Formats: sequence, structure tokens, C-alpha cells
Amino acid sequence: MARAAVCAFTLSFFLCCQAGAVTLRLCTMETGIRPFITTTGGGIADQLIRQAAQELGISVEFYAAPLTRCREEIRTNIADGFPYAPYTPTLAQFYVYPMHGATVDAARAVNSGRSMVFRRVGSKVEWDGQRFSQLTSPVLVPFGMVMLHDHLKSLEVGIDNSGKTMETNFAKMLAGRADVAVGTEYHGRELLALPQFAGKIEELPLPFTDAPYFLVTSRRFYDANPQLMEKLWDTIGRIRRTPAYQASQRKAFDDMVKP
Repeated sequence: MARAAVCAFTLSFFLCCQAGAVTLRLCTMETGIRPFITTTGGGIADQLIRQAAQELGISVEFYAAPLTRCREEIRTNIADGFPYAPYTPTLAQFYVYPMHGATVDAARAVNSGRSMVFRRVGSKVEWDGQRFSQLTSPVLVPFGMVMLHDHLKSLEVGIDNSGKTMETNFAKMLAGRADVAVGTEYHGRELLALPQFAGKIEELPLPFTDAPYFLVTSRRFYDANPQLMEKLWDTIGRIRRTPAYQASQRKAFDDMVKP
């Protein structure tokens, strides 16, 4: 027992001392994904990362850039990581995720998020949770949303990813350039409440994707701090399951849908 206690203290001391010299620089989307991440690091996922990092003495810095630039800066080790990424084989080529054996570890995700299908009112396109029917135009997806793009590609449907934002894609639907768009659940609902889209675009009931999202790092940052990152992911998973954090998350969701 005494030896185990000494070993535990030694590991804790090592991690603390290692963390004291570590700053985690996160490149985040210039548009944000409310309520999860914002350009200033104020989203609920951002706050979870900050809280976990604070416990370990890690300093976290956020800076905003276009999504594709963030990915390139992580790939080339300019940035240390990204706060909110789904797992896809495409991204796993240069992102490091929390793993459990050979699979990604959803228990250490910062959140589980859904994307939905949004349809121009009057369109006959349907989504049954697995396939589109009566689709005659490309599906709109925001530029750089790799998981959504890859899923659409696997369905062998036409894709238009020239629009940078969901708002741009909603405007394209109203202009008759497409019947449907896919995008994040809460941001889409936020847009549906705007006067220019209310009553003209609708959300279909079944999700397009439902997946965990992770704090990811560059390979260089992980290789330099493997024990620290594993501990950070562990801490994120533990805090996320606490009643206090879950209450703050529910409040953030409620605030998104308030008129």
C-alpha cells in the first residue's frame, strides 16, 4: 500500500511539473460552432478543456483561423491542436485522438454532436436516416466539414461544398440552387429562427450524423507530452460526466433555443 501511494504521488508530481512548462495552443474555427466552440474559446467544449487543463496546470491559448488553415497548421505542427473534431480516417492521418486500444475512445470526448438535414419548404426530398430519396440536386455542406463530406461521398450523392457557412447554404436553397443542406444541429436551428429563413426552410426529423467530438492534437505535441495528454483526456471525460458540467451544458442548449 505504501509503495503504491509513493508511486501514485511520483506520477502526480511528474505530471504537475511537466504541465507547468506546457502551453497548449489551439487553433479554432473563425466562425465557431455554437454553443460548443467560439472564436475566443468561450464555448461549452472550450470551457471543459480549460477546466481540465487548469487541474493539471496546463496553459491553454486559443486563436481563430479558417478551418482548413487550422488543419494545415496542425498537420505542419504550427498549432498544437483543435478543440472540437469528429473522428474520420481522413483527419486521423494528422490528428491524434484519445484511443482505447485500436478504436477512438468516446468516453474521453468533449461532446457528442449531431448534424441534421435541412430542406427547402415545398421540396420532396426525404432522408430516412440512411438514404436520400427524390434527390435531384447536390447536397450542400459547409466547406471544410470533412466528416459530413465523407459521409455524403459514401452515399454516392452529388455534393456542393463551395459555401463556407450554413447561412450561405441556406441562402442557396432559397435561391433554388439546391433542395437540401446538411449542417450542425444547433446552428441550423438558430438560423431557422431568423426572419429570412423562418417558414422557408425546415429541419428533417432524423439526424444525418451523431458522433463524439474530441480535443485533438498534432503528432508532434502528443509525442512530446504523451502522459500529459492522456491525463488531460482522462480529466475531460471525468469532468464531462459530473452533474455540475451537465447542468451548464443543458443551460447552454436552452439559451440557444430561447427567442
